[in-house]
Amino acid sequence: MAQNPAIIASSTYQNPWLRLLLLTGLVFIGASVGHGVVRALPWPYTEVVQPITDPKGSYRKFLLIMQAAIASSAFIGAPMFYWRFIEQKQARLLFQWRQGYAYPILLTLGLVSSCMLVNTLFIQWNLSVKLPAFLAGFERWAQSKEAELKRLTELLTTFDSTTDFLSGMLVMAFIPAIGEELLFRGIVQPLFHQITKNSHWAICISALIFSAIHGQFYGLLPRFLLGVLFGYVYGWTKDLAFPIMAHFFNNALTLVILLLHQQGFIEQDVQATQGVPLPVIALFTVISMALASTLQRHSRQAPS
Repeated sequence: MAQNPAIIASSTYQNPWLRLLLLTGLVFIGASVGHGVVRALPWPYTEVVQPITDPKGSYRKFLLIMQAAIASSAFIGAPMFYWRFIEQKQARLLFQWRQGYAYPILLTLGLVSSCMLVNTLFIQWNLSVKLPAFLAGFERWAQSKEAELKRLTELLTTFDSTTDFLSGMLVMAFIPAIGEELLFRGIVQPLFHQITKNSHWAICISALIFSAIHGQFYGLLPRFLLGVLFGYVYGWTKDLAFPIMAHFFNNALTLVILLLHQQGFIEQDVQATQGVPLPVIALFTVISMALASTLQRHSRQAPS
Protein backbone atom coordinates (compact mmCIF):
# COMPACT_ATOMS: atom_id res chain seq x y z
CA MET A 1 0.00 0.00 0.00
CA ALA A 2 2.38 2.70 -1.21
CA GLN A 3 1.73 6.29 -0.24
CA ASN A 4 1.29 8.83 -3.04
CA PRO A 5 4.68 10.51 -3.70
CA ALA A 6 2.95 13.90 -3.94
CA ILE A 7 1.73 13.51 -0.37
CA ILE A 8 5.05 12.52 1.21
CA ALA A 9 7.35 14.75 -0.83
CA SER A 10 9.96 16.65 1.14
CA SER A 11 9.28 20.13 2.51
CA THR A 12 11.50 22.84 3.96
CA TYR A 13 11.63 20.79 7.18
CA GLN A 14 13.18 17.47 6.14
CA ASN A 15 12.93 15.57 9.44
CA PRO A 16 9.45 14.01 9.92
CA TRP A 17 9.89 14.05 13.71
CA LEU A 18 10.47 17.79 13.56
CA ARG A 19 7.37 18.19 11.42
CA LEU A 20 5.37 16.15 13.94
CA LEU A 21 6.63 18.42 16.70
CA LEU A 22 5.68 21.53 14.71
CA LEU A 23 2.26 20.05 13.94
CA THR A 24 1.65 19.25 17.61
CA GLY A 25 2.57 22.78 18.60
CA LEU A 26 0.25 24.25 15.98
CA VAL A 27 -2.64 22.06 17.15
CA PHE A 28 -2.15 23.26 20.73
CA ILE A 29 -1.99 26.85 19.53
CA GLY A 30 -5.15 26.27 17.50
CA ALA A 31 -6.96 24.88 20.55
CA SER A 32 -5.87 27.91 22.58
CA VAL A 33 -7.10 30.27 19.88
CA GLY A 34 -10.46 28.47 19.78
CA HIS A 35 -10.75 28.68 23.54
CA GLY A 36 -9.89 32.37 23.40
CA VAL A 37 -12.60 32.97 20.82
CA VAL A 38 -15.16 31.34 23.11
CA ARG A 39 -14.06 33.48 26.06
CA ALA A 40 -14.32 36.61 23.90
CA LEU A 41 -17.96 35.93 23.02
CA PRO A 42 -20.65 37.94 24.86
CA TRP A 43 -21.52 34.94 27.01
CA PRO A 44 -21.91 34.44 30.79
CA TYR A 45 -18.80 32.22 30.80
CA THR A 46 -18.44 31.89 34.56
CA GLU A 47 -22.06 30.78 34.86
CA VAL A 48 -22.24 28.24 32.06
CA VAL A 49 -19.16 26.30 33.19
CA GLN A 50 -20.87 25.49 36.48
CA PRO A 51 -22.53 22.06 37.00
CA ILE A 52 -25.53 21.39 34.80
CA THR A 53 -28.77 22.74 36.23
CA ASP A 54 -30.83 23.22 33.07
CA PRO A 55 -29.90 20.73 30.30
CA LYS A 56 -32.07 22.63 27.83
CA GLY A 57 -30.63 26.04 28.69
CA SER A 58 -27.46 27.97 28.01
CA TYR A 59 -25.04 25.24 29.08
CA ARG A 60 -25.80 23.00 26.10
CA LYS A 61 -25.48 25.90 23.66
CA PHE A 62 -22.21 26.91 25.26
CA LEU A 63 -20.80 23.39 24.96
CA LEU A 64 -21.71 23.19 21.27
CA ILE A 65 -20.17 26.60 20.53
CA MET A 66 -17.04 25.76 22.52
CA GLN A 67 -16.62 22.39 20.85
CA ALA A 68 -17.18 23.87 17.38
CA ALA A 69 -14.73 26.72 17.95
CA ILE A 70 -11.93 24.63 19.45
CA ALA A 71 -12.32 21.71 17.00
CA SER A 72 -12.43 24.03 13.98
CA SER A 73 -9.35 25.95 15.10
CA ALA A 74 -7.28 22.98 16.34
CA PHE A 75 -8.25 20.28 13.82
CA ILE A 76 -8.97 22.30 10.68
CA GLY A 77 -7.26 25.67 10.95
CA ALA A 78 -3.98 24.44 12.46
CA PRO A 79 -3.52 21.44 10.09
CA MET A 80 -4.32 23.60 7.06
CA PHE A 81 -1.76 26.17 8.22
CA TYR A 82 0.77 23.35 8.68
CA TRP A 83 -0.03 21.87 5.26
CA ARG A 84 0.34 25.20 3.46
CA PHE A 85 3.30 26.76 5.27
CA ILE A 86 5.27 23.82 6.73
CA GLU A 87 4.69 21.16 4.06
CA GLN A 88 4.27 23.95 1.47
CA LYS A 89 1.64 22.00 -0.46
CA GLN A 90 -1.72 22.70 -1.99
CA ALA A 91 -4.91 21.23 -0.50
CA ARG A 92 -5.69 19.45 -3.78
CA LEU A 93 -2.83 17.00 -3.10
CA LEU A 94 -5.01 15.47 -0.37
CA PHE A 95 -7.57 14.48 -3.00
CA GLN A 96 -6.02 12.14 -5.55
CA TRP A 97 -9.00 10.15 -6.90
CA ARG A 98 -9.16 10.33 -10.67
CA GLN A 99 -12.47 8.68 -11.58
CA GLY A 100 -16.13 8.61 -10.50
CA TYR A 101 -16.82 8.82 -6.78
CA ALA A 102 -20.25 7.16 -6.67
CA TYR A 103 -19.29 3.46 -6.65
CA PRO A 104 -16.31 3.67 -4.23
CA ILE A 105 -18.28 5.96 -1.91
CA LEU A 106 -21.08 3.37 -1.79
CA LEU A 107 -18.51 0.66 -1.07
CA THR A 108 -17.02 2.83 1.69
CA LEU A 109 -20.38 3.54 3.33
CA GLY A 110 -21.33 -0.13 3.17
CA LEU A 111 -17.99 -1.05 4.73
CA VAL A 112 -18.47 1.48 7.54
CA SER A 113 -22.02 0.24 8.21
CA SER A 114 -20.97 -3.39 8.52
CA CYS A 115 -17.89 -2.54 10.58
CA MET A 116 -20.01 -0.44 12.97
CA LEU A 117 -22.05 -3.53 13.75
CA VAL A 118 -18.95 -5.71 14.16
CA ASN A 119 -17.44 -3.04 16.41
CA THR A 120 -20.24 -3.48 18.95
CA LEU A 121 -18.42 -6.64 20.07
CA PHE A 122 -15.31 -4.60 20.90
CA ILE A 123 -17.39 -1.86 22.52
CA GLN A 124 -18.85 -4.47 24.89
CA TRP A 125 -15.44 -5.96 25.62
CA ASN A 126 -13.80 -2.58 26.24
CA LEU A 127 -16.57 -1.54 28.64
CA SER A 128 -16.13 -4.75 30.65
CA VAL A 129 -12.34 -4.50 31.07
CA LYS A 130 -11.17 -4.96 34.67
CA LEU A 131 -7.71 -3.64 35.43
CA PRO A 132 -5.25 -5.21 37.93
CA ALA A 133 -5.09 -3.90 41.50
CA PHE A 134 -1.97 -1.78 40.96
CA LEU A 135 -3.92 0.24 38.36
CA ALA A 136 -6.88 0.85 40.71
CA GLY A 137 -6.25 4.59 40.77
CA PHE A 138 -6.24 4.83 36.99
CA GLU A 139 -9.35 2.64 36.80
CA ARG A 140 -11.25 4.96 39.18
CA TRP A 141 -10.17 7.96 37.10
CA ALA A 142 -11.23 6.23 33.87
CA GLN A 143 -14.61 5.27 35.31
CA SER A 144 -15.17 8.82 36.56
CA LYS A 145 -14.20 10.20 33.16
CA GLU A 146 -16.54 7.74 31.46
CA ALA A 147 -19.46 8.81 33.64
CA GLU A 148 -18.72 12.48 32.92
CA LEU A 149 -18.49 11.89 29.17
CA LYS A 150 -21.71 9.89 29.22
CA ARG A 151 -23.51 12.74 30.96
CA LEU A 152 -22.18 15.29 28.48
CA THR A 153 -23.06 13.03 25.54
CA GLU A 154 -26.62 12.63 26.79
CA LEU A 155 -26.85 16.40 27.15
CA LEU A 156 -25.53 17.15 23.68
CA THR A 157 -27.62 14.45 22.00
CA THR A 158 -30.97 15.38 23.53
CA PHE A 159 -32.77 16.82 20.51
CA ASP A 160 -35.88 18.83 21.31
CA SER A 161 -36.09 20.57 17.95
CA THR A 162 -34.84 20.41 14.38
CA THR A 163 -32.36 23.16 15.25
CA ASP A 164 -30.97 21.05 18.11
CA PHE A 165 -30.49 18.11 15.77
CA LEU A 166 -28.87 20.13 12.96
CA SER A 167 -26.52 21.91 15.37
CA GLY A 168 -25.58 18.53 16.86
CA MET A 169 -24.97 17.15 13.37
CA LEU A 170 -22.70 20.10 12.55
CA VAL A 171 -20.65 19.93 15.76
CA MET A 172 -20.55 16.16 16.34
CA ALA A 173 -20.46 14.81 12.78
CA PHE A 174 -19.47 17.36 10.14
CA ILE A 175 -16.64 19.27 11.88
CA PRO A 176 -14.99 16.16 13.43
CA ALA A 177 -15.14 14.30 10.12
CA ILE A 178 -13.28 17.05 8.28
CA GLY A 179 -10.88 18.05 11.05
CA GLU A 180 -9.91 14.67 12.47
CA GLU A 181 -9.45 13.06 9.07
CA LEU A 182 -7.42 16.01 7.80
CA LEU A 183 -5.15 15.81 10.84
CA PHE A 184 -4.82 12.08 11.50
CA ARG A 185 -5.21 10.52 8.08
CA GLY A 186 -4.13 13.39 5.83
CA ILE A 187 -1.04 14.49 7.78
CA VAL A 188 -0.12 12.28 10.76
CA GLN A 189 -0.47 8.98 8.90
CA PRO A 190 1.88 9.94 6.01
CA LEU A 191 4.39 11.34 8.51
CA PHE A 192 4.51 8.03 10.38
CA HIS A 193 4.78 6.25 7.04
CA GLN A 194 7.98 8.22 6.41
CA ILE A 195 9.25 7.37 9.90
CA THR A 196 8.40 3.65 9.95
CA LYS A 197 8.64 2.92 6.21
CA ASN A 198 5.60 0.69 6.74
CA SER A 199 2.06 1.72 5.80
CA HIS A 200 0.43 -0.72 8.27
CA TRP A 201 2.42 0.65 11.21
CA ALA A 202 1.63 4.19 10.08
CA ILE A 203 -2.10 3.43 10.01
CA CYS A 204 -2.08 1.76 13.43
CA ILE A 205 0.01 4.44 15.16
CA SER A 206 -2.07 7.31 13.79
CA ALA A 207 -5.25 5.42 14.72
CA LEU A 208 -3.97 4.90 18.26
CA ILE A 209 -3.22 8.62 18.64
CA PHE A 210 -6.62 9.43 17.15
CA SER A 211 -8.30 7.20 19.72
CA ALA A 212 -6.18 8.28 22.70
CA ILE A 213 -6.72 11.98 22.09
CA HIS A 214 -10.43 11.54 22.89
CA GLY A 215 -9.46 10.69 26.48
CA GLN A 216 -11.87 7.78 26.83
CA PHE A 217 -10.23 4.57 28.07
CA TYR A 218 -13.48 2.58 27.87
CA GLY A 219 -13.83 3.56 24.23
CA LEU A 220 -10.15 3.25 23.29
CA LEU A 221 -10.32 -0.05 21.40
CA PRO A 222 -13.45 0.50 19.26
CA ARG A 223 -12.33 4.03 18.34
CA PHE A 224 -8.86 2.69 17.49
CA LEU A 225 -10.44 0.12 15.18
CA LEU A 226 -12.48 2.84 13.48
CA GLY A 227 -9.28 4.82 13.03
CA VAL A 228 -7.62 1.78 11.46
CA LEU A 229 -10.59 1.42 9.10
CA PHE A 230 -10.42 5.08 8.07
CA GLY A 231 -6.66 4.76 7.67
CA TYR A 232 -6.89 1.83 5.27
CA VAL A 233 -9.65 3.57 3.30
CA TYR A 234 -7.31 6.54 2.87
CA GLY A 235 -4.34 4.31 2.10
CA TRP A 236 -6.27 2.51 -0.63
CA THR A 237 -7.94 5.50 -2.27
CA LYS A 238 -5.25 8.21 -1.72
CA ASP A 239 -8.15 10.64 -1.37
CA LEU A 240 -9.20 12.29 1.88
CA ALA A 241 -12.81 12.57 0.69
CA PHE A 242 -13.34 8.87 1.43
CA PRO A 243 -12.30 8.76 5.11
CA ILE A 244 -14.08 12.10 5.65
CA MET A 245 -17.27 10.61 4.24
CA ALA A 246 -16.77 7.42 6.27
CA HIS A 247 -16.21 9.37 9.49
CA PHE A 248 -19.20 11.64 8.87
CA PHE A 249 -21.43 8.67 8.06
CA ASN A 250 -20.38 6.84 11.24
CA ASN A 251 -21.16 9.84 13.47
CA ALA A 252 -24.25 11.00 11.58
CA LEU A 253 -25.83 7.54 11.57
CA THR A 254 -25.36 7.34 15.33
CA LEU A 255 -27.09 10.70 15.78
CA VAL A 256 -29.95 9.70 13.49
CA ILE A 257 -30.50 6.48 15.45
CA LEU A 258 -30.49 8.49 18.68
CA LEU A 259 -33.07 10.89 17.25
CA LEU A 260 -35.31 8.06 16.04
CA HIS A 261 -35.09 6.44 19.47
CA GLN A 262 -35.97 9.68 21.24
CA GLN A 263 -38.93 10.17 18.92
CA GLY A 264 -40.16 6.63 19.66
CA PHE A 265 -39.75 5.30 16.11
CA ILE A 266 -37.26 2.58 17.08
CA GLU A 267 -36.46 0.72 20.30
CA GLN A 268 -32.72 0.47 19.70
CA ASP A 269 -30.76 2.86 21.92
CA VAL A 270 -27.13 3.15 20.83
CA GLN A 271 -26.18 4.56 24.24
CA ALA A 272 -27.45 1.42 25.97
CA THR A 273 -24.68 -0.66 24.30
CA GLN A 274 -26.82 -3.77 23.84
CA GLY A 275 -24.93 -6.81 22.63
CA VAL A 276 -25.34 -8.23 19.13
CA PRO A 277 -25.58 -12.04 18.67
CA LEU A 278 -22.27 -13.61 17.69
CA PRO A 279 -23.65 -15.23 14.48
CA VAL A 280 -24.66 -11.73 13.29
CA ILE A 281 -21.20 -10.44 14.19
CA ALA A 282 -19.63 -13.28 12.21
CA LEU A 283 -21.84 -12.63 9.18
CA PHE A 284 -21.03 -8.93 9.09
CA THR A 285 -17.33 -9.65 9.60
CA VAL A 286 -17.40 -11.62 6.36
CA ILE A 287 -19.37 -8.84 4.65
CA SER A 288 -16.84 -6.27 5.90
CA MET A 289 -13.94 -8.30 4.55
CA ALA A 290 -15.64 -8.67 1.17
CA LEU A 291 -16.40 -4.95 0.91
CA ALA A 292 -12.86 -4.01 2.01
CA SER A 293 -11.36 -6.35 -0.59
CA THR A 294 -13.61 -4.91 -3.30
CA LEU A 295 -12.73 -1.30 -2.39
CA GLN A 296 -9.02 -2.12 -2.31
CA ARG A 297 -9.17 -3.88 -5.69
CA HIS A 298 -11.20 -1.05 -7.22
CA SER A 299 -8.71 1.51 -5.90
CA ARG A 300 -5.78 -0.36 -7.44
CA GLN A 301 -7.51 -0.26 -10.82
CA ALA A 302 -8.18 3.48 -10.59
CA PRO A 303 -5.95 5.71 -12.75
CA SER A 304 -3.34 7.63 -10.77
